Amino acid sequence: MYRLLLIFLFLTISCNFLTPEINFISSSDLNELEEAEYILIDVRTTDEYQSGFIQNAINIDYYSEMFNSDILSFEKDSKIILYCRTNNRSAKSANLLLDNGYRDINVIEGGITSWVKSGNDIEYSIKD
Repeated sequence: MYRLLLIFLFLTISCNFLTPEINFISSSDLNELEEAEYILIDVRTTDEYQSGFIQNAINIDYYSEMFNSDILSFEKDSKIILYCRTNNRSAKSANLLLDNGYRDINVIEGGITSWVKSGNDIEYSIKD
């Protein structure tokens, strides 16, 4: 019995190390990264994005008909950082990426709301 328990614990721990997870990062964690190290994706609507976004973020509207194909178009070994307003859409997007074989998926904890509350700057789209 003791041997079975040890085997079960070993398998459980091993599987946890092999299964990729979503990493929740803070605004300060993002500020410490070099821009070339990651792809930053804003999954809010186009209107939300135009009202202010994190510098160098790519907008892929979570509600767009092309969302799945657009978000799954990146290399699977890319470091991807996602955000939305709070975390709802970005966490769902992160799970979609994980389910499709992406391994280095990060979500900004608290989304752009937290980003702004932490005193970080946002960019604005220039309308034609």
